[in-house]
Amino acid sequence: VSASTRLRLPHATPGPQGQMSAQRLLIPTLRALLIAFALFEAVNIRLYAVRTYGRVIHEFDPWFNFRAAEYMVAHGWGAFQAWYDHEVWYPLGRHVGSTTYPGLQLTAWGVHSALAAVGRPASLNDVCVFLPAGFGALAAGFTGLLAWEVTRKPNAAALATAIMAIHPGHLMRSIAGGFDNESIAVAAMVSTFYLWVRALRSDASWPAALLCGVSYSYMVAAWGGYVFVLNMIGIHAAALVLVGRYSARLWRAYSLWWLVGTAGAVFGPARYLVGWQPFQSLEQLGPTAVFAALQLWQLSEVMADRRRLDATETLKLRLRLFGYAAAAAAVAVAVVLPEGFIGPMSARVRSLFIKHTKTGNPLVDSVAEHQATPPMLYWHYFHFTLFVMPLGLGTAFFGKSDAKLFLIVYTIVGFYFSAKMVRLLLLISPATSVCAAACLDSLIAFNIEALTADDQPPVEGEEEEAEQPRAISPPPQQPPQPP
Repeated sequence: VSASTRLRLPHATPGPQGQMSAQRLLIPTLRALLIAFALFEAVNIRLYAVRTYGRVIHEFDPWFNFRAAEYMVAHGWGAFQAWYDHEVWYPLGRHVGSTTYPGLQLTAWGVHSALAAVGRPASLNDVCVFLPAGFGALAAGFTGLLAWEVTRKPNAAALATAIMAIHPGHLMRSIAGGFDNESIAVAAMVSTFYLWVRALRSDASWPAALLCGVSYSYMVAAWGGYVFVLNMIGIHAAALVLVGRYSARLWRAYSLWWLVGTAGAVFGPARYLVGWQPFQSLEQLGPTAVFAALQLWQLSEVMADRRRLDATETLKLRLRLFGYAAAAAAVAVAVVLPEGFIGPMSARVRSLFIKHTKTGNPLVDSVAEHQATPPMLYWHYFHFTLFVMPLGLGTAFFGKSDAKLFLIVYTIVGFYFSAKMVRLLLLISPATSVCAAACLDSLIAFNIEALTADDQPPVEGEEEEAEQPRAISPPPQQPPQPP
């Protein structure tokens, strides 16, 4: 009986290993519940207008977008591209196919058709009303994935999802009923950024670069802010080369993304609006130049490896290659390309760099969201993340990685442009969410470690030593005293 009792004792009394196993199950469960609740709340909080006023489209641009979606569903894609709307900008009218980013209407049409195909039909009005709320949750989810790639900490990913779900800077453009281009473009932007850093994780991650190109193509079709996404990836790739983090993985990922993304921009749904701007517009030529430079850099790496050149000889080879390429490009621009093929920056982009620059369109210049950002709006749209974000950004400087450098570049560049135009505050909502999550994760981990430092189970050897009673040595005998 005593032997069987001794055999059952370890199973009857949970030890430190059982407690640690329970903790390992509890923490991921709580984390998953937090993410699920954040995604639910991301949709729920955006339905306030629907619960209050009903399923209606609000604001001016969403009404035009809804009318364009109705025309596309009723007449088809071909008719939409050729549509000249005589009922707007009277008496001039407007050619819709060459002046509208059709990604929003295509998305609504696709969701409307998919619901009908699965036997759950919904009116186009309802689809357009609820679409921004759904894409708000998608943007929060991709922000969590971006935080995971940057920090490699699951708690930071869960916190970033929760913060982005209720971020005021993102809420202002993703409320149900606000059927506008930005309502779907933020999700497309964050998914492109996530897939880009995911493609740089390892040599086997190159398929993510193809998906990144597809996501970027959708971004181009959805919103004119694709120029920011294009230049962000180009700046990040150039920064990796400048800090000495060039690799064949970077060359492969950037090449695949640029080829797929540029093809999607030039030949995709927004081709009548984009045209050949990736090769003509000055604000889009930078990433194209980075693509050409990476090809030359990789060629120099291969040639140096085959010839077994040292660092000095490799540098000389690289300078020769870039010199020849620059001369060929100069000849092509001066002789081959027609005059005026490469145009200047648009007035709206120039206004981000040169103070008091106007677009020349009084209607555009008078819009409040096109003015410089007052400092108080940062607190209005970013709230507490404005104060913890610098600390979270500081954590990205510890432990070098391609993803952390992307967060640094994204945050700095995004804040610069957000100060120039109120509308661009939307672009840095994901960056502030990731930085704030990184800061909160570090604070929580520090406090948990401090609170549980005295509760750690003793080491097995120390525990056995503590259980054994110490032998009590007899007192020393005193020598007998002489009488």
